[in-house]
Amino acid sequence: MPFTSSVRVPGYHAERLFDNLLRFRKAWSRYHRPDDVRHLLSLFPRVALESGYELDYLPMGGTPTVWVWPFARRVGTRVENLPELLAGIDRDRLAGMRGSEAGRKIEAGTLYRLLTYEKTPIGLFEFAVFVNELWATKSAAKARDWLDLEPIFSRRVFDEILRRSSGQAQRVTRPESFDPTAQLSAQGGGEVSFLVHPSGGYKRIAELRLVVEPGGSVRREMGKVIANLA
Repeated sequence: MPFTSSVRVPGYHAERLFDNLLRFRKAWSRYHRPDDVRHLLSLFPRVALESGYELDYLPMGGTPTVWVWPFARRVGTRVENLPELLAGIDRDRLAGMRGSEAGRKIEAGTLYRLLTYEKTPIGLFEFAVFVNELWATKSAAKARDWLDLEPIFSRRVFDEILRRSSGQAQRVTRPESFDPTAQLSAQGGGEVSFLVHPSGGYKRIAELRLVVEPGGSVRREMGKVIANLA
């Protein structure tokens, strides 16, 4: 899909948002369903649910591999009354639908069509991050590929990661700016990108692209490598 020109999102805004997300993750155990995801939404001022709806989720899997399937329900409906697209589907079957065409239709009909965001670069950035964080809520075992990313929005953090590599960094390309960038599409959605340092065995700094589809789903893609740390 064609994008507008790339626009920078202030790094201080992105850094403050992720600081709030780290505090939220550390406090997962203090929240009960659905207060956790509703508090999460409050951290994103440019993202909202359609009037008359509120966030909820289905706990999936089991300890210690629990994860969540988020959706929006009408305000005032009982917990056991699920949206029509989710009602009657066994949870094991639903879990197997994640990532499939049928699963994406359920996500679109019970969540994405009811989410809105400010059609600005910052609004797109917040929405792309929110959707990833929503699916990762209380899902440490299933969402490590998102939760273990260390975002980089300043030269200070970039240099600190290089120092931690004990001088092993190779082929380092130092960016002119560490601000995230956002590109809106006339068809809806767009693309957000920023630098990340994956933990674990991925010893590199690379660009992360969050592609927001017109229907609201968000796809993650790793881009060019900025530094090899091994």
